[in-house]
Amino acid sequence: MSDLATQFQQLSTLLHRTRGDWQRIPFACRELPWPELAPALEALDEAQLDALDEDEEAALAFLAPLRPDTVAAHRVHPPELQRSADYATPRWSSGIPGRKWAQIKDFAANIPAEHPILEWCAGKGHLGRLLAQQGAPSVTSLEWDAELCQQGEQVASQLQLEHHFVCADALSTDAASLFRPEQQALALHACGELHLRFLRHAAAAGTRQLALSPCCYHLIDGEHYRPLSAAGRRQDLQLSRHDLRLPLQQQVTGGERVRRLRHIELSWRLAFDELQRELRGCDQYLPLPSFAKQRLSGDFADFARWACAQKSLPAPDNLDGEHWLQRADARRLLVKRIELVRHRYRYLLELWLLQDRALYLEEQGYEVTLGTFTAQAHTPRRYLLLASRR
Repeated sequence: MSDLATQFQQLSTLLHRTRGDWQRIPFACRELPWPELAPALEALDEAQLDALDEDEEAALAFLAPLRPDTVAAHRVHPPELQRSADYATPRWSSGIPGRKWAQIKDFAANIPAEHPILEWCAGKGHLGRLLAQQGAPSVTSLEWDAELCQQGEQVASQLQLEHHFVCADALSTDAASLFRPEQQALALHACGELHLRFLRHAAAAGTRQLALSPCCYHLIDGEHYRPLSAAGRRQDLQLSRHDLRLPLQQQVTGGERVRRLRHIELSWRLAFDELQRELRGCDQYLPLPSFAKQRLSGDFADFARWACAQKSLPAPDNLDGEHWLQRADARRLLVKRIELVRHRYRYLLELWLLQDRALYLEEQGYEVTLGTFTAQAHTPRRYLLLASRR
């Protein structure tokens, strides 16, 4: 058994045993689900809960005497891979945010650019363009948005690069034909089903080299994750889309405004949950979809009417927002106490998903390296799978 397979089995055992910690919906809970943790968690006020949840090391230190095996599992870290020597911006990179440009440069630092390149879900093709300038024989960028393809082609033409775009849906059956054996296929922050297809197509075509940084694990076909590797299927965690969102519940940048919006969103979601339970006469959680943060700029009554419309519920004519917000106050602390524990499994669950992908590639005849390609300050989605045909 390889070191990777051994690590995966150990992590699987831990996550199976602790699923009562992380495989929960905090909004559906009316009380702390762990009586043994109640004294420690209930001793924390809201400011302490917020401070701990934003400080991973402090949160793990708090949890160490309560969940020692979970904290010990955080000692396993993929190695750091290559980083860019500098983040100087060429003229054509104008408009790319600084952190995004750093991610592109660091990703490119791990690509030898010896073979023709296929850039999967390319956007305007910034990564492919950089590699074309660094000597890649040719670059083909797949992107479904015709306007982005046109803009990318225009810049490639101005720079006289061997860089071409294919405007197509990466989820279509035709997309598989873009993969070739003598090729290097790249995907920087491809979401869910898009990067799963990437891996399957590349393995089926025998593509020589792969580089993938996954993102948005929950955007999959179906309601539950189907592990890629044989080892993953044997150790299946039965992950729902809700479970797959857990690794994404992490912010790199914050500040007072971001914290304030998180507080408002949590309070308003909980207040609506109190309202909907009364409107439906049913004491069950009813999830709301994601929404733009502008939705939080009005008052709660406006938000509640919008939320009622989303769930086809009749909004009260005279909606007393303060009443429902007061009802949400106690539950807000409960949710934060549950999330303080649940969030300590973000990294472990993401590591399990990454190792499942790495083991799949090993099973397909690749030598695989899993590591971090950029700094945490640039993005929490900083993991990179590099694979080469044996």
